[in-house]
Amino acid sequence: MPHLRIILILLFIVLNTINLLAQEKPFNVVNISKDGSQYIKFGINLQVWGRYAELNEGSKIGTNEVSDTYDIVIRRLRLQAMGMLTENIFFHLQLGQNNINFTQNNGPSNAPLSVMDALGEYHFSKKLHIGGGLTAWGAGTTRYSANSSSSHLTLDTPMYQQFANISSTFGNRNLSIYAKGDLGKFNYRAAITNPYRNTTDNLGINSSVSTQTPRAQYAGILTYSFFDKESVEDAYHKGTYLGTKKIFNVALGYMTQAKAMWHLTPDATIAYDDMKILGFDVFYDSPINNKGAAITAYAAFNNNNYGKNYIQSVNTPNPAIGDNSLINGSGAGFIGVGTGNIYYAQLGYLFGKSDNEAKKGRFQPYAATQIADLEALDTPMSMYELGVNYYTTGTLGPKFSLNYQNRAVYGKTLAGAYKQSDRLGMVVLQCQVSF
Repeated sequence: MPHLRIILILLFIVLNTINLLAQEKPFNVVNISKDGSQYIKFGINLQVWGRYAELNEGSKIGTNEVSDTYDIVIRRLRLQAMGMLTENIFFHLQLGQNNINFTQNNGPSNAPLSVMDALGEYHFSKKLHIGGGLTAWGAGTTRYSANSSSSHLTLDTPMYQQFANISSTFGNRNLSIYAKGDLGKFNYRAAITNPYRNTTDNLGINSSVSTQTPRAQYAGILTYSFFDKESVEDAYHKGTYLGTKKIFNVALGYMTQAKAMWHLTPDATIAYDDMKILGFDVFYDSPINNKGAAITAYAAFNNNNYGKNYIQSVNTPNPAIGDNSLINGSGAGFIGVGTGNIYYAQLGYLFGKSDNEAKKGRFQPYAATQIADLEALDTPMSMYELGVNYYTTGTLGPKFSLNYQNRAVYGKTLAGAYKQSDRLGMVVLQCQVSF
C-alpha cells in the first residue's frame, strides 16, 4: 500500500507539472486529447474537526463513563482521479479514509487509505451510460445519499440519507451495476446492488438487519431540472454552487431489498420484512444579485419501512464507546433512522463579493433541521443546526466552518416506549482544504 501511494503522488506531480507548462486548463486537469474531450482530473479533500460534544448517558472514554469530551477528528480524507480515457470510456478511482480520532488508540496507522470508488463505465450516448464497480450510483433515494463532501452547505451531509442503506460501506458505496443519463429536462440513475452481509445478530421482537445471505438491492432516482442541469459525470451531488448556477430540481427516489430484515413473532418463529424506502426532495441554488449573493435551499421527505419498530442511531464520527443497550447510541448519536417518516430541510445565504478586490473571502450562514417521526418513538425526534462557512478564496475549496448542533435524546418508559428525556449539544470548528 505505501508503494501505491508513492506512485500516485509521483504521477500526480509529473502530470500536473506538464499541465501547468501547457496552461490549457485548471492545474488539476490533464488533457489527453487536443480538444480536451479526453482528460484525467485529480482531486484532494481533507476535513479536520475540532469538536466539543455533550455525550449520551452511558458513553465511555476508555473505561470511564463521561458526560462530555473534546476531540480532534480527520473527518474525511480523499484522493481521487477520474476522466474520459476514450470517446466512450470513463473511469473513477477514489482512495480515502473517514473518522480518524483518538478512539483509535494505536493511531491512524491502523486506518490506511481504503478503496472508496473504483468503477468503469461506457457512454453509449448522453441518454445512456452503463457502468459497474464499487460506487455510489445506486446509493439511497435522495440527493445526499451520494454527496460531494467538498461542497457541503452544512458542516456535514444529512447522514440519515446514507444510514438508510443498511448494507452500505464508506457512505453508501456498494458493489453495483448501474445506468444513468439525461433525458431532456430529466436525468436518472438506477442500480442493482450486491449488498454486504450483516454479521451482527440482534434478532429480537423488534425488526433488525438479517444475517442471512442478502438478496439483491434495487435503487433509483429520477430528477427534473427547471433551470440549469447538473453534471452526471460522477455520482456525488453538490451541497451548494455558491451562486455560479441557477438550479431548481425536484426528484423522486426508491430503494428496496427483499427479506432484508427479520424479527421474532410471539411464538418465537422468525418472520422476514422487506426494506422499502421512498424519497422526495427539492433543491434550489441561485444568485440573487449582481454581486454574487446567493440562496441555497433544500428539503426532503423519506418514508421508510424496515419492519416493526426498527431504529438506528446516527453518530458520525463517534467520540465514545458504549454497549448495545444505549438507546441513542454512544457519544453524540441520535435516533435518526427507522420505520416511519423523516423530514429534513436546510437553508443558506451567501454574502456577495466585496467591492475591494483584495478581500476575496465570503461568509455563508446556514440553518438545518431533521425531524424523525418514527414508529418506535413516543414523540418525533428533532435535531437542528446553526452555522457559518467562510470561503477563503470566495469559491468552493478551502474554507472554515463553525457549527452548533442540538439533538433530542430518548429514554425508555416502564411501558417500553421510547420517550424524549433530554436535549444535548455539540460544537464543531472545521478546516477544509480541497481542490
